[in-house]
Amino acid sequence: MTQSNDRSATTGSGFGGAVRRVLRTVVLMLVLLLVASIGLVIGKGSPDRVPSAEEVALSGASTAANGLASTATALERTVPVTNGSDYAELAEMFGIHALALRPAGATESPSPSVSPVVSSTPSPSTATTTPAPSPADLLAELTASYTESFEAAATVEPGPSRVLASAATAQWLQSRELAGRLDAAVPGIPVPEVRHDDLTEPACPLETTTLEEPEPGLDGARTAVLAEQRASYAYEVIAARADDPAPFLRRMAQHESAAALGAAVLAQHCVAEPLPAAAYALDDSFQSAPDDALRELESGLTVTYADLVGVSAPGPVREWALRQLVETAQHLAESVEGTSPKDAPGILPGIDPVEYPRLPEPAS
Repeated sequence: MTQSNDRSATTGSGFGGAVRRVLRTVVLMLVLLLVASIGLVIGKGSPDRVPSAEEVALSGASTAANGLASTATALERTVPVTNGSDYAELAEMFGIHALALRPAGATESPSPSVSPVVSSTPSPSTATTTPAPSPADLLAELTASYTESFEAAATVEPGPSRVLASAATAQWLQSRELAGRLDAAVPGIPVPEVRHDDLTEPACPLETTTLEEPEPGLDGARTAVLAEQRASYAYEVIAARADDPAPFLRRMAQHESAAALGAAVLAQHCVAEPLPAAAYALDDSFQSAPDDALRELESGLTVTYADLVGVSAPGPVREWALRQLVETAQHLAESVEGTSPKDAPGILPGIDPVEYPRLPEPAS
C-alpha cells in the first residue's frame, strides 16, 4: 500500500511538473512575442537609430548652409551698401541650399525667404559676446562648408552626392567672388584633378572592351565624353569664324583634353569610348548668337556632370565628374560678367530647380 501511495505521489508530481514546464514555456513565448512587438513599434522612428553616412553628410551641409544664410543676413544689415549690396541674395541662396540638402524625413526648416532677425540695438550682455560677423568670417565659413561637402560628395553613396557637389560648387564660386572683393587669396579648384598616370591598367585586354549594358555610372561617363567631343567641335567651328579665334581654340583644347581623360577612365573599366564624329549638328544659334549658344552648351555640360556625380560609384568616374563639374561651372560663371549670385551658373549648378518642388522661387 505504501509503495502504491508513493508511486501515486511520484506520478502526480511528475505530471504536474511537466504541465508547469509547458505553461512556463508558453508564457515565455508570449512574453517574447510581446517584447518583440513592442520593440518593432518603438524601433520605428526611434531617435536612437544610427544615421547613415549620407544622412550625416546632408545634415551637416544643411546646418552649415543655414549658418551661412544667417551670417550673410547679418552682413546685409551691418556692411555699407556699397560693399555688401548682394549679401541678401547670398542669404537667399544659402537658405535654398539648406532646404535642398536637408535629409529626407528631417524636421522642416524655416523658409529661406524668412531672414533671421538681427537686432539693430543688441543688449549690452550680447554685444560683447556675439560681435557682428565680418565678410572675412563669411569667407572662412564658406571655405569650411564647401570643403566638407566636396569631400562627402566624393565618398557617399550615389544620389546624395549630386546635391552635395552642386551646392559645394555654388559656394566655392561665391567664395572666389568674395575673396576678390576682399583682396584675399582666391581659392583654387578644391577637387583633385584626375590624371592619366593616376589610372590603373584595365583588368581586361583593351581589345575586349565592350558596350554591352554598362552600369549607370559608366553609361553616364560615355554620355559625358560624347558631350565633350561635341563641345570641342562647336568651339572649333566658332573659332574659324571669329575675329580672334585664340580664346575659342583654348577652350576647344580643354574640351578635347576632358574627352580624352574621360575615355581613359572608361578604358580602365573595360568600356570603349564613343568614337568621335567628323562633324556634329549645331543649331542656327551657333551662327546668329555664338556667345549665347556656347553658354547654353556649357550649362548643359554642368547638368551632364552633376548627373554623373549622382549615378557613379566613388572612384575615378565620380572624381572626374566632380572636377569637370567645377571647371565647367567656373568657365560658365566667368563668361557671364556682371550677373547676380542667382544667375549663371545657378543656385544649384547642374540641377534643374523643378527637381526640388519644395524650394521657393528665387526673389526677383
